[in-house]
Amino acid sequence: MLKIAVSSMNPGTIFVLSGRLAGPWVEELRDSWLKQEIGGPTPCHVDLREVTFIDEAGTTLLSQMYHEGVTIQASGCLMGAIVQELSKAGPVITETKWHDVPG
Repeated sequence: MLKIAVSSMNPGTIFVLSGRLAGPWVEELRDSWLKQEIGGPTPCHVDLREVTFIDEAGTTLLSQMYHEGVTIQASGCLMGAIVQELSKAGPVITETKWHDVPG
């Protein structure tokens, strides 16, 4: 099960995920993200601090999102390591507040 809470911030959108990013929930996140993208190019952030598991499809989606400019926030060793793999080309945001996220 995955809970996706979408919040607007000025400027941009935050997706706060809770649970497991796996199976059909990966497509649910993809659909939510793509709907947000239709509204125009605004900053997008994904908060993984409450995610307990990410499968291969979830990792692939997060990698795609990251390379499209989405910032990702994670905490803990496991999630931090997964996110670090996504961002081989740049730094990862961990244990930070949204107002510290570079825009």
